[in-house]
Amino acid sequence: MSESAIKANQHEAHRLYQRGVAAARAGQRRVAAGLLGRSVRLNPDSEDAWLWLSGVVDDPTQQEFCLRTVLKINPENHRAQRGLHQLESRGLTATSGAVPPEPPLPLPKLASREGLERRDSWWVTFRRHRQEMGHARLLIWTFPIMLVCVALLLHESFAFAVARSIAAQAPPATSITQLATRLPTPRPTLVPTLEAEPLAVTEGLSAAYLSALEPIRVGLRTATADYLAATTQISGGSMGAVAANQRLRAAVTEALVALRALQPPLLLQQAHADYLRGLELQRNGLDAILDFYSSYEVAKANQAALSFQEARAYITRAQRGLEDQARHLAALGAVASQTAR
Repeated sequence: MSESAIKANQHEAHRLYQRGVAAARAGQRRVAAGLLGRSVRLNPDSEDAWLWLSGVVDDPTQQEFCLRTVLKINPENHRAQRGLHQLESRGLTATSGAVPPEPPLPLPKLASREGLERRDSWWVTFRRHRQEMGHARLLIWTFPIMLVCVALLLHESFAFAVARSIAAQAPPATSITQLATRLPTPRPTLVPTLEAEPLAVTEGLSAAYLSALEPIRVGLRTATADYLAATTQISGGSMGAVAANQRLRAAVTEALVALRALQPPLLLQQAHADYLRGLELQRNGLDAILDFYSSYEVAKANQAALSFQEARAYITRAQRGLEDQARHLAALGAVASQTAR
């Protein structure tokens, strides 16, 4: 048995001895016998514990056993000698001078004291292991709770930033204008005069393109509104935000497919290209958000914010070109309606 286990046994044995003495002084002999019996099991060399135990057990055989054990530990113990002499005078001791047979519990067998020490020390090791396991469980539960709290804080702050970036229908004129000026300047395509389309044909193609484009833009506005409504709800949590991002990404991908299928007229080719590039950047930003929710890397959040900002600049320039052409067509229609025929 290890030294730490021996010290623990002795400490526990002394505590049980004190409780047993108190119970004996209070007249609770059965309780005292149980406590003192456990004490001598843990520390069989306790002279006082054996002596007190002899005074609370009722069986003379057990009393003789306890007194003889005291004398075996300390042959000069006068109280044990006197008690054993009283038992002998009353004829309650064994006829032979040998140690009597082992009495019933709670007394141990002194001949196998080392075996008892090994057997009785298991509970000391068990208590120590239980305490260590309790500390380990506390650490195991504390770590994921801290991770969840950090993840929730990151989610709320990042969702708020993304919502503000997407929700802005018209970002500040200065920031978008400055970013738009840094975009590649469209180079006009030179069309030979003989191959140029007639004005009426160009206007008809522009009107048809804008009509085909309008349902795509309406669908994107609806998907963006649904995304904002889902991400601004605190009860949704990370899973709700991920699902909302996936739905918006699917809507952007569907719009890209439909937009690539359109054939823009010459005057709207640059606006068409800007719109495509803006939607591609917006989809890249949504992919970065989904990566962020799976890894919580700050770099993914920064990548998403930059993609959304650049996408907004392209889409703003595309919208400006589309609205200018729509106003031009509306003005031509008004003039045509007022022309005398």
